Amino acid sequence: MGLQNSIGRCFAMGFLLLTACSSPKKESATLLIYGGPIYTVDSTQAMVEAVATKDSVILFAGSLAEAEQYKNDQTQLIDLEGKTMTPGLIEGHGHFMGLGYNELNLDLINTTSYQEIVDAVAEKVKTTAPGEWITGRGWHQSKWEEMPEVTVNGFQTHDLLSAVSPDNPVYLSHASGHAGFANAKAMEIAGLQVLSKEGIDKFEVEGGEVMRDEIGRPTGIFNERAQNLIRKHIPQSTPEKNTKAFELAVAACHRNGITGFHDAGVGRETIALYEEMKTGGKMQIRMYGMLTGWDKDLLKEWYEKGPMVDPDNLVTIRSVKLNCDGALGSRGAWLLEAYTDRPGHFGHETLSMDFVKETALNGLQHGFQVCSHAIGDRANREILDRIGNRRIARRNYGSSISNRACAAFTS
Repeated sequence: MGLQNSIGRCFAMGFLLLTACSSPKKESATLLIYGGPIYTVDSTQAMVEAVATKDSVILFAGSLAEAEQYKNDQTQLIDLEGKTMTPGLIEGHGHFMGLGYNELNLDLINTTSYQEIVDAVAEKVKTTAPGEWITGRGWHQSKWEEMPEVTVNGFQTHDLLSAVSPDNPVYLSHASGHAGFANAKAMEIAGLQVLSKEGIDKFEVEGGEVMRDEIGRPTGIFNERAQNLIRKHIPQSTPEKNTKAFELAVAACHRNGITGFHDAGVGRETIALYEEMKTGGKMQIRMYGMLTGWDKDLLKEWYEKGPMVDPDNLVTIRSVKLNCDGALGSRGAWLLEAYTDRPGHFGHETLSMDFVKETALNGLQHGFQVCSHAIGDRANREILDRIGNRRIARRNYGSSISNRACAAFTS
């Protein structure tokens, strides 16, 4: 009898062990999503019924019946009610704070004529104190339905804009961000209305251009690095406005399904803001920041301490951004042949290629990815020559324009 009991206990223990091994205890999900088509971007299981997650980790993706095994009383449930779910998008090249400021300042992205810009500024003047700056962004002359009667090099002149804003300095960035349009008051503050021989010297800017008419007067268009002649006079933003712009940018990303953002060119103040937002629990997007390449002091500082790879994937600084030419829309992209609508003009080399090569080598040696903005075919050739990859360079020579090319330096 005692032997039978011992054998029975052994069988019972063996059964329990077998059951435990075949049915391990599943982790509990903090979130269960179901009720609509869920795309995984996984070729082996392209679409599933449900996804179970624990905090920021996916525990399971598959059938709803299996997913419910991860559910407990604390699991949050989201019923898609027939809506489609996809993985979050990653913006591979953008300017995050600019996204937020576009909503705080004049948004000119949908304007279809110069007159619409003038009208928008005239309306803004009504609620702006005299002397206060009016800024905006988004106009693009190539997208207008009609061009103004008076143009210089294919761009409008400031006269109509200045007429509706005599007491307010105005600066409106091109949609590309590579040019800007100033009124007379803004140019007066910058000291750029002097027509003497000595005054004209102020208009010569390496890596940029102040457009002038046939008698030497500035038209209001400032291309590439010449923009700083105006921008340096615009009052710095306040911490409150920066925070608001940040929040608006996060909201804009979420509206468009963007959960990760590669911020192409950030300075010391922006990095500090991102770290502050993370500490305060407000960094609701994964940020990959590229250091502004023209700031030598900033680069030296980061080379000394090395890349910052965030284990939470919220704020990572591991890259350097070099702006090597301009954009096509502003006629600043650096080309091998002159623009067909502006003979003799080849765009702008906005950073010296010697500096580009030096910065690329230093960045790689200190563990940073080095990226370059290069739109024109000349800019692409020069950069590729600097990294010695003639084979890749020759492939790019075939086309007259590289469509938003972005060459990445690699070791």
